[in-house]
Order: sequence, then structure tokens, then C-alpha cells
Amino acid sequence: MKILGISLAALLAAAAGIYIAFFYNPATPEQAAMNAEWIGFGVEIAALHEVVQGAPFNQDEQTAAEGYRHVARFLATFLAYHTDLSDPDYPQFLRFPNAVARLGWDNPDNPYLAFPVRGDHVYRLRGNVNSFDLVTINVYSGLLGHTPITDIRNVSGIASEDMIVDENGDFVLTLSAEPADGNWLALEPDAYFVIVRRLVSDWEQTDEGLWEVLNLTTLGQGAPRAESATIARQLDDAAAQVRSLRELLTVAHRITFQLAIRPNQISEPAETDPNIPMADPFQAASRGWFSLAEDEALLIEAPVAECPYTNIQLANVWMESLDYASRQTSLNHATAHVDADDRVRYVISLRDPGVQNWLDTAGHTEGSLVARWTYCDDYPTGISAELIDLADLDDHLPADTPRVSSEARARTIAARQAAVSRRFAGGS
Repeated sequence: MKILGISLAALLAAAAGIYIAFFYNPATPEQAAMNAEWIGFGVEIAALHEVVQGAPFNQDEQTAAEGYRHVARFLATFLAYHTDLSDPDYPQFLRFPNAVARLGWDNPDNPYLAFPVRGDHVYRLRGNVNSFDLVTINVYSGLLGHTPITDIRNVSGIASEDMIVDENGDFVLTLSAEPADGNWLALEPDAYFVIVRRLVSDWEQTDEGLWEVLNLTTLGQGAPRAESATIARQLDDAAAQVRSLRELLTVAHRITFQLAIRPNQISEPAETDPNIPMADPFQAASRGWFSLAEDEALLIEAPVAECPYTNIQLANVWMESLDYASRQTSLNHATAHVDADDRVRYVISLRDPGVQNWLDTAGHTEGSLVARWTYCDDYPTGISAELIDLADLDDHLPADTPRVSSEARARTIAARQAAVSRRFAGGS
């Protein structure tokens, strides 16, 4: 027994030695601080349930589930942004909004690009406009949810209609504090973020062309290794932006809809957006709120406007675009029918009424809608909304309204699915 005890003690000592040699890793004070940062990050993530639970329009289980998915989508996007794509010294394109992070009535006709900047550096943006009806590029002094609203403004902007573009559709744009030859956008000391809106009405136009952004001030220099304090701040910023942005959008929803507009109404077009500081300054928009029963429809009428681009789309109560790949939840000037009286009539309903200008609520009985008119000489007036019985729809439409069979609708949806698949082939 004595020998056995000695052998066992030796084995335990050997195991302890192996553990200490290979596995024991006492944390330094700095490591302990970083560990605490990670634990705090987890606490902040868990607390995000508050912004979903407390939303005044969160009235049922399905809305709550979509709200938690919405917050998870935000978190995925802002983690990627803050940890890898937020450095203005070495900018990379962020597809934002995207197929994951749908926010603020993100436009289904817009494969967005965005990147960070700083006012004392010089950037070169290359792009191609051939596949797009219009491209607008705007510099902002902040980012929603990350910067106080009072500090966010449009620093400068330009539309493709005003740029020098070669015969191939290519352009080069300089962004800097000092004026530059050719296409130029001013950067001021508070310049922070650039959004490139590329509006495409024909989804079969899939070749985006060459797009590139370079910081000429740091070109050819290696990026430094991120310090622990920087990484800790990036995690904190991601969680904080999710909370702040969601709270901001909830307030915007309440002001825009619950207080300003009754259900099944639509506002007259307003340039930019008083509730969303980073709206495109080149556009005017109308907002609306639908609340429909199975046997009802909302009929939206708008005059035709001479604009390079117009559209209308539906969104859920969280301001996410509805499924625009496998549902016809959006239409634009190329896909909507114009009646002989130069008015466009859109039909919003849960069930397909078999008309071309149907907008599918994708199973939502309540949600929001937005219509856009971009880079117009004059913005339209006389927008109207009328709640009607779906069975009486024909009484409200011209006799020559184009009809769509179930087979034709299926072909349209198949084409949308293919187009969206191609759009995000490189990732979202």
C-alpha cells in the first residue's frame, strides 16, 4: 500500500506539472481587465431585450420575435463594422444597409456602399454608373446610433448627373479638405462617414462595375496592430450603437406614424426626412402606415413625376424592408404601371388581387410604407390613400388596369429571387 501511495502521489505530481507547464495561464492584471470587458459586453447584449420589449408597437409574439431578430441583425452588422470596417485610415467598403441589417426603410433598389473617412485625409473613390439609374454620394458628420443626432449633418454630396463620367461609365472622385480637379467632394473637420446610394430600377442590370476606395494619405503604409483598449472600445461601440439606433428608430416611428399620421394615410413628399438625419438630401419621401384586414386593401395614388428614379416599398414596424426577394413588396418607375391619366395606383393588401401594381404585405397586417422621388426638378403633390374593400377594388381602378395571372406573378417572383441572389453573391 505504501508503494501504491507513493506511485499515486508521483502521478498526481506529474499531472500537476504537466498542467502547469501546458495549461496553467494566470491572467495578468491587463488580461483580467480585458476579461472583464468581455463579460461586460455580454451583459450589454443581454440587456438589449429592453429595446424590443419596450417598443410601443410591440403588441404580439410575432412582432417581438421579429424585433429580436432585428436586434441580432444589427449586432452582426455593427460588430463587423466596428471591429473590421470602421478605420478611416484604412477604409474598406461596408454594404450597409444590406440583406442582414435592414433599417430605416432600406431601399430594395439600392445596393448600398459605405465607408468611414476623416476630414484631414485625402480619399479617392472610383466607380461605375452604367447599371444604375442614379448614384448619389453623401458625406455625413456622424453615424446614426453612434453620434448624437444634433451632431449629424450632411457635409457635402454629389449625384452622378453632376459628375464627369467617361464613355464607359467610369468616374473618379476625390474627397478632401482642399478642392481637387475633376469630381470632388469637400471633407470638413467633422467628416465621418460616406454613403453611396446606387439606385437601380432594372434588377437584371447586375454588373456593378469597378468600385474602389483608397486613402491616399496612408496609401502603401501598413495598418498598426489593434491595441487591447481599441478592441474593447470596438465591442462597447457595437453594443451601444445597436441600443442607441434601435431607440432612435422607435422614437422616429412614434413621431412619424403613431403621432403624426393615422393608419392608412400617407404624407405629402418632403425633402430629406425630419426624423432620420442621414436620409438622402437628393430625394423627397412620403411616409405611410397600413393596418389591414384580410378583406381590405389600401389604394395609394400618386401623379407621375419627371425624376430619374422613383419607388414605393413596404416595411415592418421595426422599419425593416419586407422580403423583397420572394415577395413583391416594392415597385419602382420601371416596374409600376402608369395609368392613362398619368397617375400611378398601388394596391396594398394581404391577398394578391391580380393587378400589376400590387404590393404584398408578406403576411403583415400592420406596417409602414415609404415612397421616394430622387433628383427631381419638381416633387409631386396630391398623394392620396384610401382604405377600401378588396372585393370592390375594380370599382376604384381604371378599366384597362393590367391584370397579372398567378403564373405571371410566379415568374416575376422567380426573377426577383434570382436578381437578389446575384446581388449578394459576394456577401452582404
